[in-house]
Amino acid sequence: MDAAPDAVLQARGRHGAHRPAARAEAAALAEVERQAAAVALQVLPCEDCGQEQAGGLCEVCGYRRQAEALTVEAGLVAAAWSADLDDSGAVAAVLVHVRATLQAAVRKVQDDFLGSAESGEVDADPLGTASVLAFGALQAVQEAVPAYRRRALAMLGRSDEAEVEAEARRAYRTEQGRRWFRHNPNGADALAAATKAADAARERTAQFLLAARVEWLREQAAARAEQAAAAPWTDRLPELAARPLDGAAAGAVIAWPPS
Repeated sequence: MDAAPDAVLQARGRHGAHRPAARAEAAALAEVERQAAAVALQVLPCEDCGQEQAGGLCEVCGYRRQAEALTVEAGLVAAAWSADLDDSGAVAAVLVHVRATLQAAVRKVQDDFLGSAESGEVDADPLGTASVLAFGALQAVQEAVPAYRRRALAMLGRSDEAEVEAEARRAYRTEQGRRWFRHNPNGADALAAATKAADAARERTAQFLLAARVEWLREQAAARAEQAAAAPWTDRLPELAARPLDGAAAGAVIAWPPS
């Protein structure tokens, strides 16, 4: 009767002894597969420009993609407060204006770099120059985008939308009614604390509104892109022919650069 438990324990011991070795073998195999996948990825050309052995995306195109994503984001943030969201033309005008503003900032940064480069330096290392220019463009956009967001939050926070003001009034009354202010709810300390709480609530609500509006604009843009891709060219030709070629719609663009 006692032999059976001993045999089981011995078998478990043998299996337990093999577990560390099995884990080590599995880990080694996983590392080999990871390295093989990394090598395979490195030989892929760039998806955007075709540069060989770029790991699927070269450095320059990677910077450009990031800059483009941020440019679109800035445009949506600006449109979220300054345009009628139901008017696709007004939204498009804001996007065009923001893109032009950021492109001007990018050109200035790139011109400054090219103007300060040593004679022959640009031609001697074209790939390096392209990378520096693309990175400079990305930095220029990164520095500008927060201003658009601050502007949008400020404008939404000062708007008279019921949601913003209701939340601000609620926070004001809550803070003013706290027990340490009940003896003098209209005193300077109580009013200052209530005003601060209302401002914070207004900012939180503005952040929520901004996020919701930007998401709605993204969804609308995705839906339009899907419809355009599905529509045959014969249906799209009249629309394309009706578009102005001389920038006549520029008058609808909001002429404010963020500060």
